[in-house]
Amino acid sequence: MSVPVYKPSIKRKEMDSVLTCLVSDQIGHGSVSVETAEVLMERTGTVACHFFREYERAIEIAFSMMDAEEGDQFILSPLVPGAYLHILKKMKLEPIFVDVESHTAAVDLDDILDRITEKTRGILLYGPFGYQWDFTEWDLSGITLFEDVTQNFGSEVKEIKSGFMGDIVIMRMEAEDLITCGGGSALMVRDKDMKSFLKEIVGRYDKSILLSDINAALALVQIKDFEKNFELRRELHELFLTSLMKSRHGYLTGHSENIAYYSSLPVLVKGKVKEIQGYALKKNVETTLAFKGCCLEVGQDYEIHCPEAETLVLNCVLFPLYPSLGKQNCELITRILATLP
Repeated sequence: MSVPVYKPSIKRKEMDSVLTCLVSDQIGHGSVSVETAEVLMERTGTVACHFFREYERAIEIAFSMMDAEEGDQFILSPLVPGAYLHILKKMKLEPIFVDVESHTAAVDLDDILDRITEKTRGILLYGPFGYQWDFTEWDLSGITLFEDVTQNFGSEVKEIKSGFMGDIVIMRMEAEDLITCGGGSALMVRDKDMKSFLKEIVGRYDKSILLSDINAALALVQIKDFEKNFELRRELHELFLTSLMKSRHGYLTGHSENIAYYSSLPVLVKGKVKEIQGYALKKNVETTLAFKGCCLEVGQDYEIHCPEAETLVLNCVLFPLYPSLGKQNCELITRILATLP
C-alpha cells in the first residue's frame, strides 16, 4: 500500500472526545461547538467564532461583512484556494492578483501596498505551508484585512502569531489540513462591532449551515494540544529537508525569524514534474501538485499575469509529512528525497 500525501493524525484523545459527544446524544450544533470556538478565539485573539459546514459558505459570509459594492477591488494571491475567486465572482467584486515571491510562495507586503487604490475594500493574506509575515509597520485604515490561517495556524514571526492581525480570520478544517474536524471551517472576527454584525448575518440562515458538535469535538482536542501534536511535524520537516538538500531540487523558505508548523513538504522541482512523481510512486509514496485548485488554475475567465505563481503551480510538488508516518515510511521518504532524479 502506498503512503498517501495527507493523513489526519487522529489519536485516542480525539476518539474519546468524539465518543463522548456521541453518547451524550447531543451531536448537532451546540455546547461542544461553543467550547471549541472559545479555545480557538483564545488562540487567535478574536472575540467571536462561528463554525460552518462549508469553506465557501464561511468565505461568503466573511466577504458580506466588507463595506463593498459591485466593482470594488479585493487584493489576493493567485495561489490561494479557488473558493475565494468563486465568491468574488458571485459578489461581482474585482480581484486584484499580486504575484508571489518564488522562494516563499507568499505575497510580499510591500507589493500589496503598491496595489492599493481608492477602490480597494479588502486584502487577503494566506500563509502557504507555515509562512507568517512581519506586520509591525502595517497601517490599513479603511480596508478590511482577511487572514486565512488554514496552512499557517500556530506559526509566528517576531512573536506575531498567525490569526492575530486580520480583522476577519478564516480557517478551513478539512481532512488534509493542519487542524481537521472531518470537514468544515471557522470564521472569526476581531472587534465587538463585527461580532454583532456576524451574529446578525448568521441568524439569517437556517442552522443547518452550522458545524455539528460531533465534528467540533474532533477539532477541539487538536486545537488544545496543538504545540505538542505538531512538534513532530517540525522535526520531520527538518529531517526531510536535510535529505532534499542532497538533491538538485529546491524548497520553500519562510521569514528568517519564522516559527512554522508544516502541513506538507513542498519541493520545487528542477526538471520534469511527472518524472519526480513517477519516481516516488514507484517506491510507493504518493505526491501531488502543491497549488491544485488555486485561483490561477480556476480563473480562466480572468487575465492573471503572475509569472512566479505560474511557475510554482507547475513545479511545486508536495510530499507526505505527518506524525503517523512511522519510522519505516520516514526512512523511505528520506531516501527518496535524497535520490530524486
